Amino acid sequence: MIPLTDKEVEEIIELAYSTSESYILKHVNKKDFEDINITINLERGEDNFDIDINIDLDSDAQLPDNLAETAVELSLNAVDEYVEKRNNNLD
Repeated sequence: MIPLTDKEVEEIIELAYSTSESYILKHVNKKDFEDINITINLERGEDNFDIDINIDLDSDAQLPDNLAETAVELSLNAVDEYVEKRNNNLD
């Protein structure tokens, strides 16, 4: 894999963040949260990268089971699609 550019890193982080946030807010009203904290760390190497997504939801309301886990999974899938499309365009 060709190393990611700074712009691609920014795009991947924004994609992961917006995907997680959209999923969460689609299922629970924003007013029900004290705080939504989405942290994304991306470390890139010569021919790979690692992304870590952590979601902390602070709410007094009853949240759906596995809300944060599903949001992370959807974000990782979106990142996979981005990278696959990017790599196909580089060929």
